[in-house]
Amino acid sequence: MDAGDGAHPETGPRPASRPDAAETERAVEEDNESLVARYQQGLCVECLDALMQRNEGLLHHILKRFSYAQEPYEDLFQVARLGVIKAAQRFDPAKGNAFTTYAVAVADGEVRHYLRDSLLVRQPRWARALYKKIRDTQSDFYHKHHRSPTVSELANLVNVQEEGILEIIRATGATALHSLDEPFDEQPSTQPDRALMRSLRQETFSLPIEDRVLLYEAVSALSEMHRKIIYLLFFRDFTQQEVANEMGLTQRTVSREQSKALDRLKAVLSKKIL
Repeated sequence: MDAGDGAHPETGPRPASRPDAAETERAVEEDNESLVARYQQGLCVECLDALMQRNEGLLHHILKRFSYAQEPYEDLFQVARLGVIKAAQRFDPAKGNAFTTYAVAVADGEVRHYLRDSLLVRQPRWARALYKKIRDTQSDFYHKHHRSPTVSELANLVNVQEEGILEIIRATGATALHSLDEPFDEQPSTQPDRALMRSLRQETFSLPIEDRVLLYEAVSALSEMHRKIIYLLFFRDFTQQEVANEMGLTQRTVSREQSKALDRLKAVLSKKIL
């Protein structure tokens, strides 16, 4: 083969050059489906940029549904943009949907997942722990019985009244429970109502959920150092010397600070109980 043919006998045609602004502008004139097809075939490097530019208004339309969110708009915009990129990679025209329909669903889902994860991080420690227990219990039940548990079965396994189970699911999944067309007129209430947390029965060597909620909230009122000391001593079963080694303190200091932390816990718990 002649070296002037623009190809190598082993590697084939030379790769396309990097897209420039003019190429992207020309590609924007094509419809979504054509841009996606050429992008997926690897024939048009600039098609993805053109697709994103062509559908920028779609991203802003999607984000109107999340006007209640506290996260910066630019962060949500980038999350939605990644959703459209995923849609371009996965779109299958054989399924009969327009690309915009599919892209809206994917981008919407990406934003909801992002907000749900952000929401979960802001939940109290006890709510996150209970949510994890509910999720793990549900997964174990499904693998064992090949079906999802009813709310009653889940409540019995987790040992929390049904109202408490539903409240945790509502609070931790608030951003995922709306339909695609449901308007968000007000910011949903995302803090779980701890008054609904009640155990179904007493269990040996285990605090009822209502007492655990009070304990977690009381611990959160401690200083960072006292929280760590209480956690290591009573949640990890460290000795005072082991805590001292872990935190770079003396055993005597740990003993003194433990007493202060327990006094503070007692005071906080007394107020909550009253």
